[in-house]
This record gives sequence, C-alpha cells and structure tokens, in this order.
Amino acid sequence: MAEKPLSLFGWIFLGACAAVIGCGYFLFQANNDRIELKHATEQAKKQSEELLEANKKIADEANQKLNTASQEIKNAQEQIRKFEQEQTWLAQATPLVKTRLSNTWKEWINMPLGFTLRLPENNGNAGNETLFDFGWLKIEPYDQGREELLRAQASSTNNIEYFVDGRLLIGTRGPEWVLRDQSGGKSTILIWAKPEGQNKEQQWLEILATLTFRNDKLE
Repeated sequence: MAEKPLSLFGWIFLGACAAVIGCGYFLFQANNDRIELKHATEQAKKQSEELLEANKKIADEANQKLNTASQEIKNAQEQIRKFEQEQTWLAQATPLVKTRLSNTWKEWINMPLGFTLRLPENNGNAGNETLFDFGWLKIEPYDQGREELLRAQASSTNNIEYFVDGRLLIGTRGPEWVLRDQSGGKSTILIWAKPEGQNKEQQWLEILATLTFRNDKLE
C-alpha cells in the first residue's frame, strides 16, 4: 500500500520536469524569435534607409540634370542673341582701311591673344606679351566684367561699330574709347584708348585699321 503514494509522487515529479522542459523550450524558441525579429527589423530599417538615400540621389541627379539643361538653354539663347545682334552690327559697321603711312609703322605682335597692330615709332610697351600697355592705349584679354567697368568709367558712351580684318570692333567712343573684337558671338581682346595729339582721332582710326587677327583664337 505504501508504493502507490510514491508512484503518484513520481508521476507528479515527471510531469513537473516535463513542464519545466517544455517552458524552457518555449522560452528558448521565444528568445530565438525575438532575435530573428530584431534582426529582421534592423534589416528592414537598413533597406528603408538605403532606399531613401537612393531616392535622394536620384532626385539630386535629376535636379542637377535639369539645372544643367536649363543653363545650356540659357547659353544657347544668349548665343543666338549675340549672332542676331552681330548681323545688325555688320550691316551698319564702318570698314577700316589701312593707309600707306601706317605700313611704315612698327608692328607689334601679340602671340598669346593672336593679333598684330602697327603703331608710330614713338610708342613703347610697358606691359608684357599678353598685356599691351602704351600708356594712352591698353589691350588685354577680353573680360566682360572688365569691359563693363571701363565703360562705366568712360566720360562718353556713344556706340560705335567698325569692321577690320574680318571682325567687328564694337564699343564706345569719346575722350576714352572702349572696344572689343567680335566674330561668331565671341571676343578675344579688350581695347582701352585715350588718343592724344593733333589729328588724334584720325590717327587712332589708322592704327585700328592695322589690326590683324589669327582666326583660330575664336575656335
């Protein structure tokens, strides 16, 4: 009769052990599920961030292409405007013709800017091979900002157009002259001059008529 309570206790103990083992398994499984869920969440977050970054990159590239296209359109429109204006200037430009006297003057050659010019013997260049500085006459590489500054400082702004050696000379005249060459909508040199002496304007026009240009500077 004493064996029955012991047997019952054994079954209870075995059931308790099974329950503990079952709980341990489920806890272990739950912990694995939690780890996998955390990993899946991190992966999803990483993918989401990568997608956002990719979308941002695509948007930035699209905006950049749009800005570039917009600038190219503006540049093309400005070039068309220059061509149209150039046709108008060509129709009304005064041709400059060299005189026999100017053929005896000293020839100055500017290789970097691709032009030559003749001047009377009493002129000396205080500049260099790129910048010609004869005091009353300065010739430098063309720069739009510099041209606007010189025009603003000039005491007269009467517009003038001349034609020499296949190119336009465009600018303003007065006590100071501000000119640039132009062909195909492009310019290479900027001229500032303040002619002096007797017959100064006539001689200055004779000097301008001696200009020659190397065409490849505009290509």
